[in-house]
Amino acid sequence: MASAALSRRVEKVVGYPPLCEMSDVQRREFHEALLEAGSFEDVPGKWQAAILEAEQNRPKLRIVTSD
Repeated sequence: MASAALSRRVEKVVGYPPLCEMSDVQRREFHEALLEAGSFEDVPGKWQAAILEAEQNRPKLRIVTSD
């Protein structure tokens, strides 16, 4: 079963490409791969690459303060 750290990592980026653009079949395959993985390193390479790409597509948020 996926570790809490892996689950949190995926939750942060599942709404960004390419993960948000998956077909139903791909989504099922991805979900099954996550359930079988204990850590990021256990995830098959193509899904590791998709997670990394989604992380890069995630907007960079920054805190702006007024002085």
